[in-house]
Amino acid sequence: MTESLQRSAFSHFHPVLTRPQDNDHNGHLAGSTVHALFETAIQAFLVEQAELDLREGELAALVISSAADFYTLPSFPDLLEVALGVSRLGGSTVEFHLALYRPGEVEACALGRVVQVFVERATGHPATLPETLQLILAGLALNR
Repeated sequence: MTESLQRSAFSHFHPVLTRPQDNDHNGHLAGSTVHALFETAIQAFLVEQAELDLREGELAALVISSAADFYTLPSFPDLLEVALGVSRLGGSTVEFHLALYRPGEVEACALGRVVQVFVERATGHPATLPETLQLILAGLALNR
């Protein structure tokens, strides 16, 4: 994943405070922590903006693919922002592009991609995204 996205490509930013346990033995944010921050930003958006009940609602969002490239890794204590955008929306699938920034900085610390498929919780079968959810997610379209 070598695609470079500018900060201006994103319209939604999720603030994050790092914690001491987020650092790896080298003193930087662990890669797994960065992936967790990306997932947290997506889930927070779906709960807060799309008003989805991710625990007991009719739809469940499952990650089917994820990747990240790391450039400069922050560490505790750092205030960060996860930029969230949608690059592809289709049927039951959403492809998110994310970037981890220090506030005000133009260069990303890390870039990521997460693909989620929405399924019917009761059956586990892929579910067509409801029109309201499609519209909300379309509002995150990347400005390229």
